[in-house]
Amino acid sequence: MFRTAWSWVERVLEAVMATFLLAMALITAIDVVGRYFFSAPLPGGYEIVQYLMALSVFAALPLTTQAEGHLTISMLTDRLGPRTQRVQRVIMLFISTLVLAFLAWRMGVQANHLSHGTALSGSLGIPLAPVAYAMTVLAWLAVAVSAVLVVQAISGKQPSGRKPEETIE
Repeated sequence: MFRTAWSWVERVLEAVMATFLLAMALITAIDVVGRYFFSAPLPGGYEIVQYLMALSVFAALPLTTQAEGHLTISMLTDRLGPRTQRVQRVIMLFISTLVLAFLAWRMGVQANHLSHGTALSGSLGIPLAPVAYAMTVLAWLAVAVSAVLVVQAISGKQPSGRKPEETIE
């Protein structure tokens, strides 16, 4: 059940990220063409790109967490025995879960703070609270994914095998 639900969430997040990245590229291209050929940049273009970038980063967070694709330095861990590697993995996943939970909690506090005020973006007057709430939800999703990984690691389940293409050694 979890695998099916995660598969659906993963596809949605990937589609959202692809859409946001395409939108950022188009907005930037339109802004550059407008600025250099017509002396008329896209009003608020940089602001929209900033919000799309923030949302893209937070949409990638659950995916990166699930793939255990965070930066690792395997110079020392590869020399550990299998049991010690398993303990190290559990500890690191647990620490990651705590750090992500702190991030999600603080994002939620900030989102609540923004929703009680009149915080708007500088150029377009876009309310900041909905963006902060979206980032909070995505951060809590990453916490949930990380917590599942901790439980799986404690039970002895091996990583899914999805690793980043490059590692630092």
